[in-house]
Amino acid sequence: MADQTLQRVFVRVFRYLTESGLEMTRARSRTLLQLIDDTLAEADETTGDGFSEARLLGQTMDRLPAYFPVAEEVPPTPCPPLSRGSIGYPVRD
Repeated sequence: MADQTLQRVFVRVFRYLTESGLEMTRARSRTLLQLIDDTLAEADETTGDGFSEARLLGQTMDRLPAYFPVAEEVPPTPCPPLSRGSIGYPVRD
């Protein structure tokens, strides 16, 4: 496999993670390298042949949540809570 293919996959996943709001530290970069290495090792065991860039990227993205857990986002409430109140209308008898 060409070194450029591995570099392109690394850069694309790295950018995906940074654009997702994850700060890429040295440890996280090493984790990303380990993810790509594990994906390549699994491919060699199952197929015995090389990977195309698209296939490597796809399988790396499929395994991404196991290495970089996604934090659950709680959506904001759509409106403030309703409470009974008065806006100054006179009381009817």
